[in-house]
Amino acid sequence: MEIAARFELKYVLPVAERDALLARFADRFRPDTVGAPDGRYPVVSLYCDTADRKCHWDTWRGVPARRKLRLRLYGTPDGRLPAAVFVEIKHRDGGEGAKRRVATPLEPALALVNGGEIPAAAPGDARILEEARRLVTEDGFRPVCLIRYDRHAYRFMGADGGEQLRVTFDHGVRCRFDDLVPRPADDRCALPVLADGLCLMEIKGATAAPYDFAAYLSSRGIFPRSFSKYSESVRRYGATPALSA
Repeated sequence: MEIAARFELKYVLPVAERDALLARFADRFRPDTVGAPDGRYPVVSLYCDTADRKCHWDTWRGVPARRKLRLRLYGTPDGRLPAAVFVEIKHRDGGEGAKRRVATPLEPALALVNGGEIPAAAPGDARILEEARRLVTEDGFRPVCLIRYDRHAYRFMGADGGEQLRVTFDHGVRCRFDDLVPRPADDRCALPVLADGLCLMEIKGATAAPYDFAAYLSSRGIFPRSFSKYSESVRRYGATPALSA
């Protein structure tokens, strides 16, 4: 499955600013119930990279066209939220991004990113899995880092009742670089990626953000910035080769 190209903006902001934003537009924020009935759910991501950390350095240098390979897990151990696993490839080209992903059981997904065979899939999904396999076998991608956080997801509605944006807030972002076998709602990540009291807001949409929404953020001094959970985790904790000239 491919998610169409869209813009994606990221903001690191205090939780108090998040609360003020939700209050200011309380009549236009609606929980995104695709992931959970209340829009709140844990996310666990296993990120892959090369031995020389190409993904990390491409992000750090702002390379316009780049790809990222990861496994993403949803769900809770008690089954309240059903478990789901996806092999995902994110492709960025300038300010736009597209995501290709395939649902598959965890064990074959782990085998794939560790150099194993492609899981059985329908033709469209098989092409995505073949792209993932090339990243592993030809480019040398392997599991490097596991990141876990809690996501609050919303739909920002327009005056006509249609969805204009998807807005998410990620809290408690933590990582680890060992024991790279994930599980739903994984509680074994101990290294904080964001300081206490901060969260990551992501805004995604097909067109520009509504004027009143963008104007409010500007009036509060909230501006987008480049931020990658994976790259920040590596910067803080990961053993990375020196950046070549």
